[in-house]
Amino acid sequence: MVRLVLAAVGFAFWICTLHSNPPEGLSDPGWRTLGVAVLMGTLWISELFPFAVTALFPIVLFPASGAGDIQTATAPYANPVIFLFLGGIFIALAMESTGLHRRISLAIISCAGVRKRAVIGGFLASSGFLSMWVNNTAVAVMMLPIAISVIALFQIEDEAPFACALLLSIAYGANIGGMATLVGTPPNAILAGFMEESHGVRISFTGWLLMAGPLSLILLFLSWLYLTRIGFGIGKGELPSGRDLIFTESKKIGQMSSAEKRVAFVFTGTALLWILRGTFTEAIPWLSDPGIAMLGGLLLFVLPESKLDSPRILDLHAIRKAPWDVLILIGGGLSLANGIQTNGVAAWIVGHASKMDTLPIPLIVSGIVLLIVLLTEITSNSATTSTFLPIVASIAVGFGENPLFLGAAVALASSCAFMMPVATPPNAIVFGSGRIPLVKMMQTGVALNIISWTLITAWIVWIAPRIPGISLSSN
Repeated sequence: MVRLVLAAVGFAFWICTLHSNPPEGLSDPGWRTLGVAVLMGTLWISELFPFAVTALFPIVLFPASGAGDIQTATAPYANPVIFLFLGGIFIALAMESTGLHRRISLAIISCAGVRKRAVIGGFLASSGFLSMWVNNTAVAVMMLPIAISVIALFQIEDEAPFACALLLSIAYGANIGGMATLVGTPPNAILAGFMEESHGVRISFTGWLLMAGPLSLILLFLSWLYLTRIGFGIGKGELPSGRDLIFTESKKIGQMSSAEKRVAFVFTGTALLWILRGTFTEAIPWLSDPGIAMLGGLLLFVLPESKLDSPRILDLHAIRKAPWDVLILIGGGLSLANGIQTNGVAAWIVGHASKMDTLPIPLIVSGIVLLIVLLTEITSNSATTSTFLPIVASIAVGFGENPLFLGAAVALASSCAFMMPVATPPNAIVFGSGRIPLVKMMQTGVALNIISWTLITAWIVWIAPRIPGISLSSN
């Protein structure tokens, strides 16, 4: 009944937008886009339809309601991030088929220990560190089959809290780790470009790392505490027969096979190309993160398992096994985000936010961070950052502050979407495993949203301006 009521509210609001005038400052296409956004949000929450089905709604509703044409609605379903995800999925499938993910999972467990809390901490730290240098989508794709292998290895499918916390640690680690470096996530790079082009302020790699790195580490630690102590109540116990099983399994898998070595080579080469791509920009301008992912994935359809006449590492079965529903889910979220940005909904929200310039600075920062954290749950963090930066920079200049003061708040907050599967690709990827109930993901995400909102506000207002290497305050 609750699900039906939620869906009915969404449909009622959407119909209302078709037959009523928009609020002041919002165009007709923007008003109808808002109706589609509310409808899709309620359907995703209520789970009345499969997530991928709801994600296809923009293809019909945007043209039907006058919020956009069919070309605009469908283009985001072929967004480069889709192919970044697809290439990473092929690599993950190869790791799974050759057993490489099982070997890596044993290595992580051996380093982290066999206590359940330590294992979750190990995955959270690994995802966070990798995401500082590698696209967070790729990190989630890399880590997911390893986590599933750990769950299967210790036969803990029935222990839902641990399995759920372990998978969420991958998404949260990937989201949070990228905050620490300028290359870790697009919003940071967008902020650096905006500050240099519009205000002549150059943000150094080291300066940003000094400012945002400690914040990222603290948020990772708080996420670990919440996941293990509060959200899922993970006890101090060890994984069942952990030490004996690690020893037995390590002997059982033996030395790496030729197929494992080749997958490891592709995996490592792909990660290195992602990390070092900036150094190849002039020599190879066409090289991109999605292109690198697809290059790695396609190589696995070419390389044989051992000898030249042996089967290829991946075959047609891998294409059929790819999670196309998750790809559609990401595409639907991007299509909705594109409509929200191009039809002025985001600017309309920003316009109301700009009225805060007469409030105390801590309250302004708090309001902006909260708005970004909530908005990025349903929109692209890159689009949100691009839309908000000019507005918050004007607000900052209005009360005599360096525009970087509020710009940094926007960039950091846009990486803190933990609640919805469509909020970030890592969220969608781990949710696509089918082992995380939506209600539990939302409950955990709300708590971490509140934690990140409070922490980022305090960091920007009181701590970051005192860190040498990057000046947030003009006073």
